[in-house]
Amino acid sequence: MVTPPAQNTNPRRTCVIGEADPFLAQLLQRFAEKSGLRTRLAQSGDAVLALTEQERPALIVIDPELPGKTRGWEAVKRLSSDQDLQAIPIILCAWLKEAEAQALVGLTLHHLQKPELHYADFLTALAASGLEPTAKHPARPR
Repeated sequence: MVTPPAQNTNPRRTCVIGEADPFLAQLLQRFAEKSGLRTRLAQSGDAVLALTEQERPALIVIDPELPGKTRGWEAVKRLSSDQDLQAIPIILCAWLKEAEAQALVGLTLHHLQKPELHYADFLTALAASGLEPTAKHPARPR
């Protein structure tokens, strides 16, 4: 499933979220939108690739175990090898530990560990990706 595009938005402030679990997808969507990013949701690796090609987002958050004909880790490898798309920062959001997830996809910038997803960690990953939140919402203490 792919979410429809929003009207009159800046594609440079778009975040593609590749997450099959509806609850976690909604949580990541809230984090991104609270940070001032427009979100597009994808439930398969193929959908992440299609949205990324279409939107040229500022950020991709993806589960390397995302299902589909093209799995999440395969999508990350394809994005990393594409000259036009490899500069887009990728944050892994996985049940796998960071070392296991990176063994699947190679080096990525950041890792969010399921199920311990917190807005403060999202902000840290966002900043390390070179993006600053545009919405002024302080991170809540854990």
